[in-house]
Amino acid sequence: MKKLIIFIFIIYIVFAFFSLRINAAYNYGPFGEVVASAEALIAQKVVDSSNLTDTDGKKCEYVFGELVDVFAYQNRVFLVDKSNNCVVVLDDEFRYLTTFGLDEETGKLKKPNGIFVTADYIYVADTENKRVAIFNHDYEFAWEITTPDDPSFKQNPEDKSGYDFKPLKITVNSTGRIYVVAEQIFEGIIDFNPDGSFSRYIGASTITLSVWDAFWLYFTTEAQRKAQGYRLATSFVNVNVDAKGHLYTLSGLSEGRRIIKKLNNKGHDIMWRNGYVAPVGDVIHIGGRVKVPTGPSQLVDIDINDYGNYCVLDKTRGRIFVYDFEGYLLYIGGQLGNIGGTINNQSSLFLSPEALCFYRENILVVDSLNKNLIVMGYTEFAHLVNQATEHYYYGEYQAAKEVWEDVLIHNTNYYRAYSGIGKAELREGDYRRAMVNLKLGYDDYNYSKAYKQYRYQKMTVIFPYVAAAVLALAVYLIVRSIKVSVQREKEEEKDE
Repeated sequence: MKKLIIFIFIIYIVFAFFSLRINAAYNYGPFGEVVASAEALIAQKVVDSSNLTDTDGKKCEYVFGELVDVFAYQNRVFLVDKSNNCVVVLDDEFRYLTTFGLDEETGKLKKPNGIFVTADYIYVADTENKRVAIFNHDYEFAWEITTPDDPSFKQNPEDKSGYDFKPLKITVNSTGRIYVVAEQIFEGIIDFNPDGSFSRYIGASTITLSVWDAFWLYFTTEAQRKAQGYRLATSFVNVNVDAKGHLYTLSGLSEGRRIIKKLNNKGHDIMWRNGYVAPVGDVIHIGGRVKVPTGPSQLVDIDINDYGNYCVLDKTRGRIFVYDFEGYLLYIGGQLGNIGGTINNQSSLFLSPEALCFYRENILVVDSLNKNLIVMGYTEFAHLVNQATEHYYYGEYQAAKEVWEDVLIHNTNYYRAYSGIGKAELREGDYRRAMVNLKLGYDDYNYSKAYKQYRYQKMTVIFPYVAAAVLALAVYLIVRSIKVSVQREKEEEKDE
């Protein structure tokens, strides 16, 4: 009987183990392997039509449609409602303020897809009206940008060549230059002057061929090549800009490790990719009994904060990936599923996430199928990671080191913390300790720098003693040689 009870207990434990859903927080280790991690992002609030209130706390009658973009500016949050042809404005507590874009005159929007807000204007990618609609902060229509003066676009309805100008996403730098991702445009991101006139394309992706395609292309005739059609560069999916004017872009999967780019004003990619894995979202596509979509991440939106961290949204699995300015993956949060207006099930957050943005101590995400706004808050672990990377970004290395040590209390598997501590010690001149922590963090590049500095430091201590010993030995040998020579001369004179 006792054996039977033990057998049943073992069967129960095994069954329970294999019944668990593998959806715990994770990260990637130095060899690209999946490692367990502390939870970083927790849904704190869900705003949908059922709980939307006005500033007086009264139930709002507005019903969300297909939400496709979100932007936070000062104490306001802007939601692009594509199916309702408008932009919804919320206050800093996510209460309804107003909508705009519904006017029957020039300010009426039609299937908008993107938004960007500056101190002067609110820019909306008004897709089906084939323009960028620009509003002031009283939500009144101010002016518009229409079809660029470029052969890629139809300049009038009678044109048989070219494409309609259908802006999808938009961003504006500090000088007022406007950058637009448009439908069916492969030449790059459209760059407009502050007055709305067309300037150029920037950051066009290169056309890449696989070894197999290149091999067969070598043996095809010109007619066969024409029959195969054009090989077009990858179009851009989204664009954003940081405070220094660098463009952060998302491209198609054919770009490989360069799906995320950071473009300077010449259109050159200057993105740092120093992390353990490339900044491409998931690098291992989990399958099998884990009931999540497989395949590479489909990155659809990107945002950058003040100290160089950037977050990207994966539509395939509903995950948020946050990287630092050096390209290290800091943490991952989110998951596909439907929370149905509640925040109890952290493993099921989204159905079809479309856009995200940093907002104070949160990351905001809009979902087009759930028709809601999810406010993702940082856990204590993520707060510490953010604080450490901010200190490091601003050159406050000792402060960063102290915070990284606190991070390790929450997650001893967090290799980035060891690397962060080691880099702080490297800059403080504690090369011996830096080597220990950089080795634990698998940071070969900075370990080499620490080793060289440690070796030089030791040599500067030892070298005076070595030099003195060598000099003393040389003097001794010279004196001894002189003595031997003198003695030899005396003996020769004696013999004579």
